[in-house]
Amino acid sequence: MKVWRADLNILLASSLWGLTYIFGRWALDDCAPALFIFLRIGLAALVSWPFIHKSVKKTTPKVRREGLILGLLTGTGYILQVYSLNFTTVARSAFLTGMCLIGIPILSFILFRQVIKKNSLVGVILAVIGLYIFLDPSFAGVNVGDIIGIIGIPVWALYMIYMSVFTEGKTDPDETNQYLFWQLIGVLPLALLTVLIFESGFVLAPLHPDLAKGLTLTPTFLIGLAFAAVMGTLIPVFLQTRSQRYTTAVQAMICFQFEPVTAAIASFVILHEPMTANTLVGGLIIIMAVLISEIGGILADKRASQTS
Repeated sequence: MKVWRADLNILLASSLWGLTYIFGRWALDDCAPALFIFLRIGLAALVSWPFIHKSVKKTTPKVRREGLILGLLTGTGYILQVYSLNFTTVARSAFLTGMCLIGIPILSFILFRQVIKKNSLVGVILAVIGLYIFLDPSFAGVNVGDIIGIIGIPVWALYMIYMSVFTEGKTDPDETNQYLFWQLIGVLPLALLTVLIFESGFVLAPLHPDLAKGLTLTPTFLIGLAFAAVMGTLIPVFLQTRSQRYTTAVQAMICFQFEPVTAAIASFVILHEPMTANTLVGGLIIIMAVLISEIGGILADKRASQTS
């Protein structure tokens, strides 16, 4: 698979995650956050099983272990993100999640001595600027939600890095299915443990009203859950797992900055929310960041092929 095709798949995954903000918000109105993650990921695993069970049964211990590690990382990221949202603003939480874009090259160099390419560096800088303008987060005083979001930065960065490391050079479709399934399974015990400790009231009293919601089965919850599980989890995780091996963690994360842009467009079209000047300017800068990093990568590959 060409690098640009892999990045296009990741852009599609990012767009689906952006749409999930709307439907996931509906579901979270009637469900505690970690419980929603448990149900969302569990449903995604159940839906995937009939299509991939033959591949999963052939899983090697190494792939199972790596898939579970990815699941624990992404599960930790999901939980930290959704808990951050309960104590800070959406803009601040989303901006802090996006800051893993800076953490990826730093941790990649520390762990594997990987040096970021010039075109990716320009893309990172532009994406961070665009994300800040787009979200316009106010950081007047740090709160608990901000601290939770900051803790999530290296977690998301490590997830993106190890997704590239574990899947690099693996082209067998069975392995893609195996990584997909074991990632989903790896999230479940962590989400369930979080529910038992922080949301059930059996261990600790819920620290925020949203953590004590429990579950109310409503039509909007079921629609939100179904969309988040299939369109917002199963398909994007499959696309990322299949495609990231052909690109870099930094390049993939630049593409993922398209997620809030898609969310804003969907909110404008579906919910008729206003489109502000910050949204337009920041969104255009993010799109420029993606294009510059993509075009730079294509030109670099062409030069490398000509000299080899």
